[in-house]
Formats: sequence, C-alpha cells, structure tokens
Amino acid sequence: MRTFALFAAVMAVAAYQVNAESCNCHLRELDLCAATLLLFNQNPSGVATTDAEVDKQCGFLKESQDCFRNFTSRCATPLQRELIGFVAEGSQELFKQFCTKGTEVRTNYLKHAPCLGQTLPDQKKCLTDIQAGLEKISTVAFNDRIPAACCMYNRYQGCTRKAVSSKCGEQAIEFGEILVKMAASDLPNVVCTSYGETNARCNTLLPPPGTKPSGKPTSVLSRLFSAYLGN
Repeated sequence: MRTFALFAAVMAVAAYQVNAESCNCHLRELDLCAATLLLFNQNPSGVATTDAEVDKQCGFLKESQDCFRNFTSRCATPLQRELIGFVAEGSQELFKQFCTKGTEVRTNYLKHAPCLGQTLPDQKKCLTDIQAGLEKISTVAFNDRIPAACCMYNRYQGCTRKAVSSKCGEQAIEFGEILVKMAASDLPNVVCTSYGETNARCNTLLPPPGTKPSGKPTSVLSRLFSAYLGN
C-alpha cells in the first residue's frame, strides 16, 4: 500500500540517521534507498489487489532492503549491525510469507486490499502531517531527531488506524501494517514505545496536527512526499 510504503521509508531513514552521521557515509544514500521503496506500488489504485501486483511490490521491496543492507554493512558498527539484524529477523520471515503465493499472510492481505484502497483519501491528511514533520525534523537538534521521528511515527499510526478501522474493521489494520513491518522491521516499535500520543515532548518536537508544510523540502525523500501530495 503506497501510504504505508511512504512512511516506512521515513522510519528507515530516521532509524539509520545516527549511524550515517558517525562515519564517512551520507544520508543522501539512504534517501535513494527510500526512493526505491516509494516505487513499492505502481498500480493506479495505490494498493496491490492481485498476485501479479504483489509480486511487483516484492521486487521493489527487495531492492530497497538490499540497498539498506549494503549501507548498514558499510556504515554501522558490528554491535549496531547485530542489533539491526535482531530486530529485522521477524520482518524477513514476514517478507518471505508475503512474497510467496498461496500463503496465509498473502491470501488474507489480498482479501482486505480492496477496502484498504478505499481508505487512501482519508489517509492523505495523515501524510500531510508526515511532510510537515519531515520539514521540522531537518531543523531540530541532532539528539532530538530520533525522538521526533518516533513522535511522527506514532502520530501517523494513530491517524491511519482510525481511517482504516472506520471503513474496514480492526482486522484490516493488521494486514495494512504488514507492509510497514516488512520495510522498516520492528525497529520503530522497539525504539518508539515511550513516544506515544500523550507524550508532552512530542508537542514540542513536532508541529501541531494539521499544520500545512512549507512546501520547501530539502531532501530527496521530502521532495518525493511533496510530489505525492501535490504540494
């Protein structure tokens, strides 16, 4: 699902940001990895509803994962690589199940996919908040970047869950979030547990919900968001 792929790209870049700036690596490389992830779904509806469309999604997802893995192998310390591998283990098994025809995960996802596609207009306001958040994150202090990304992640999760549950039911949320887990692993859930919607610090790190982005993105990923949202 295109909206989930967009946000997974944000979390992937934010999660690796500390490692990138600690060595001779450049965040522009991660932007390019994320750009591949944003090709995750090219069908007009924005949601894969057939086996052929899912296979196409899986090709883009694998390419993006290989790109991030290459970056990590060059730019992370052995301990950091071990931690990343630990939290990514579950997502790799999920990726295998999703990208294999006839599995329970894939069959159930395709069952919910048409309804998930109907929620895309409602989720666009959630993505507008993400774009405004990206602009803010680029200006905060270095030590605040991961907390700000976590606040953005949890705000987005709450927004999209409301949009999906109201039209498709609670079970559909699980299969929509499969795509986030495959792209960004369990890392956001491990790192971001203390930055829920009630965390007062999030109010200082992010603009209020509904804030319009300035429309002046600086990174490749921000520009892709701007183009997707028509800003």
